Amino acid sequence: MFGILSFDATREERDWPEPLQVRLHLIAQVFANALARKQADQTLRESEKRLSLAADSANAGLWTLEPESGKIWGTEKTFQLLGLPWSQDFLIGEFVGLVHSDDRAAVEQAIREALQSGEKTSVEYRIVHPDGSIHWLATHGQRHSGVNGCSDRLMGVAIEITESKRVEEELKKLKDQLQRDNVYLQQEVKVARGHQKVMGQSPALLRVLEQAQQVAGTSSTVLLIGETGTGKELMASMIHEFSSRSSRPMVRVSCAAIPETLIESELFGREKGAYTGAMSRQVGRFELAHGSTLFLDEIGELPLESQAKLLRVLQERVIERLGSARSIPIDVRIIAATNRDLEKLVKENKFRDDLFYRLNVFPIRVPPLRERVEDIPVLIQSFVREFATSFGKTIERIDKASIDALQRYSWPGNIREMRNTVERAMILANDSTLYISPPYAATPQAAPSLLLSVMEREHLRSVLQMSGWRVRGKDGAAEILGLKPTTLDSMIQRHRLQPSQPNAAVDS
Repeated sequence: MFGILSFDATREERDWPEPLQVRLHLIAQVFANALARKQADQTLRESEKRLSLAADSANAGLWTLEPESGKIWGTEKTFQLLGLPWSQDFLIGEFVGLVHSDDRAAVEQAIREALQSGEKTSVEYRIVHPDGSIHWLATHGQRHSGVNGCSDRLMGVAIEITESKRVEEELKKLKDQLQRDNVYLQQEVKVARGHQKVMGQSPALLRVLEQAQQVAGTSSTVLLIGETGTGKELMASMIHEFSSRSSRPMVRVSCAAIPETLIESELFGREKGAYTGAMSRQVGRFELAHGSTLFLDEIGELPLESQAKLLRVLQERVIERLGSARSIPIDVRIIAATNRDLEKLVKENKFRDDLFYRLNVFPIRVPPLRERVEDIPVLIQSFVREFATSFGKTIERIDKASIDALQRYSWPGNIREMRNTVERAMILANDSTLYISPPYAATPQAAPSLLLSVMEREHLRSVLQMSGWRVRGKDGAAEILGLKPTTLDSMIQRHRLQPSQPNAAVDS
């Protein structure tokens, strides 16, 4: 773009003297400068409008800081972000006073670094509005050198990020929860050591399954009562899996396995430094089970002091970590289990009656294996399939006499004892037919002998009892042991074995 300033003489040709030409050039320059300033002003206003429009569209506030005077200029939006009415007289000290006390050091450091380095800087911080509400801001700025003798200035933009911070915090909580669940699941990995569902069709078991299904859909507390090894934990898992909380893992706690001094921190968590040796914060099992199910196994072993604290948590539905006074609300479904007579413990003042009543909302008695004799063949087959896969052995049939003998056995250790018995038989199995000896126990008066002769005698007795003391023929003791009948006869005579002899070991 260019312009022309002309002077015309119409009557006659005129000679323009040099001094006059200089003055005309000066006038032309004045006009040109005026027009240039006007155009620059118009361009600047258009640029400011575009910048303002862009800032408004981004919901951002523009600001300028003069380090020497400490004055801050800001757009109306900037003051809205600070929770203040727009003002032309605003100082850096007033701004810092609005910053959350935990973030002031970071903001002041960012300002110093921006002024010293001249590099772009960014900082996120909280602003406390006059009404007490807290808002997150993100500020981006850079130092700009002054012109015409003006000092350097810090210029930048501020936007509110409160909502994004809220979402970020929620995502962090979810991530932490998933991480805790993952860690817990890794700690509680289910080794393929047992059937994954309750097996059997005996009337005693069907009654228990019906009760479990009835209570599973509620959030009621369940108390599982039964002898050791009856499958109380498996029953608790089934109740959890049929509940509305099954999307989260069930958290397990063995009350008998935790030292008394650590029970409270294990259940309710602790803060760093809560006691000597507490080097980090620990999330307790109650907090970990929030929104899920907490299985308290062997609840009868819980010390009285811990019982009182557990009762408070069950009543108020809040916990407090060790070393913290902050209450944390929890939503946890409780399933407790015991092999002890809690009512008897209550009478002996070894278990709190109020905690017993709180736990005894829906009691389920898990029957021992001796009351589920009909289920024994199914359980044996399940264990055999399991160990055949893990041991790489092929079992085509299970000796009928073995199953009959196992059904006559009382199983004081219940399903856990049966599983161990089948595992032992699978280790010894050498062909496609599996023979299983009942785990006859030694008398309480004498500890079992480890002498080879005693162990040989007891094994012979077990096999003979399994075969009905039949030595020869199909499924006879000699065939089971892989011996000649005459050899077995000699061994029976040597060990003086008789059908009427008791099961207990007798020293040679």
